Amino acid sequence: MKNLKSRRILITGAGHGLGLATARAFAKAGAFVIITDREPERVSEAVHVIQSEGLLCTGYVMDVTAPADVRNVRDRIHADHGPINVLINNAGIVTGGKFLDVPLEKHLVTYEVNTKGPVIVTHLFLQDLLDSDEGHIVNIASASALIALPNAATYASSKWAVLGFTDSIREELELTGRGHVGVSAICPCYISTGMFEGAKAPLLTPILTPENLAAKIVRCVLKRKTHLLTPGLVRLIPLGKATWPRAVFRRLLMFLGVYQGMEDWKGHKVATVDLPKKDSFVRAAG
Repeated sequence: MKNLKSRRILITGAGHGLGLATARAFAKAGAFVIITDREPERVSEAVHVIQSEGLLCTGYVMDVTAPADVRNVRDRIHADHGPINVLINNAGIVTGGKFLDVPLEKHLVTYEVNTKGPVIVTHLFLQDLLDSDEGHIVNIASASALIALPNAATYASSKWAVLGFTDSIREELELTGRGHVGVSAICPCYISTGMFEGAKAPLLTPILTPENLAAKIVRCVLKRKTHLLTPGLVRLIPLGKATWPRAVFRRLLMFLGVYQGMEDWKGHKVATVDLPKKDSFVRAAG
């Protein structure tokens, strides 16, 4: 994508954390940012923050797990502003703890938000991108999409699914002559957003800031990169899995602390992952 000026960027889960940082980064690059989040207060506050900096932004409350809600928001956006040019599937939750210690309902909600959400939103907005001269999809996966993560089995596997979905959609678009739509998978290690409170990054691996990662996501869209693996150690995972004997590679991961990273995870409480009512659509201020 040559530039972002006046491009309409839809970001899910953008009321706080990485989503909000990404919204600010795209707005500063000249884009018109459309924030969505399931919490009305977060949408209003995020829109206010960005607009107070003199940047272009609006917001809608949207539940990514509810197709009717996403369709309703899409139609409102089309009526208010026109079709989008870039879709960033950022909305997600983290569920940690030993598998049997985590209630089944929380495991299932993790898949609802992290895996079904990007599929639903992409399905309903993809035509916008196909109709654009330069469309782009960004799916926020995780470094755990590349490797096992004990004490976060459903979180990691939900992100494995996101990575597979991303790569498959990209190849399908290329094979059907619609490669003008870029597709990127973002695979970061731990981010300092509060979602990973108590988690420990592996040796030689810094905790990423939302602002730093957001800047990289903007560059990823501008340069049409297919994958963003960060920080540096994450980029070595695919090579290590492909070339090292499994037993040796596993010992290396244990030494680096990869498998122990979620042992002391605290994260958000159960209340923060409860899904909203399906009829909760409202238009946010902005």
